[in-house]
Amino acid sequence: MRSWISARRILCVILVAPLALGMGISEQEFLCENAAAHLEECCPSFAATPALCQQNVGCNGNEELWLTADESRCIQERECGDLVASNVCEQAAARMKLAEGGSAGVARPVVCQ
Repeated sequence: MRSWISARRILCVILVAPLALGMGISEQEFLCENAAAHLEECCPSFAATPALCQQNVGCNGNEELWLTADESRCIQERECGDLVASNVCEQAAARMKLAEGGSAGVARPVVCQ
């Protein structure tokens, strides 16, 4: 029992320390990572790339991510069967190709609403 408590404390320190030092990820990146993981679980051919949810500052100073916060929440709230049936998997894959191709300034289709 005691080793479990120590292990939990160590894990908490490892997870919280980067946030306290300002090296954590933003809320939008966190939402994007969770949405990408959910898509990988639900969509047979979807494979997220490692840099998919890293924030990049565009030319106009706006931070651009592969998915918006609203799209990320939408994906996480839907069940796998619904994501597949409503073509969210295909739309996410198409958006990922646009993001990887450096399509800054290109109108991006909505992935999930």
